[in-house]
Amino acid sequence: MDKTIIGMLFITAGAIYGSLALDGIYNRTLGYLVEHEWLKPPVIKQLEKNLLGRKATILFYSAILIIIGVYILYAQ
Repeated sequence: MDKTIIGMLFITAGAIYGSLALDGIYNRTLGYLVEHEWLKPPVIKQLEKNLLGRKATILFYSAILIIIGVYILYAQ
């Protein structure tokens, strides 16, 4: 695969993953799967306390994916 395609895939994946921080999109995608029992949510007792919270963690990881994609694009 060409480096341009790989970089664009990372940027696209970061943008799509970052959109899950918005509650409306989250409820229509993963919330829909949980509502129709295609996915089972984790038990609340087994969840570890997250320092940042759900939205901040999603945005952090999506920013990392986008930065990796930009690096791949411009490191040619």
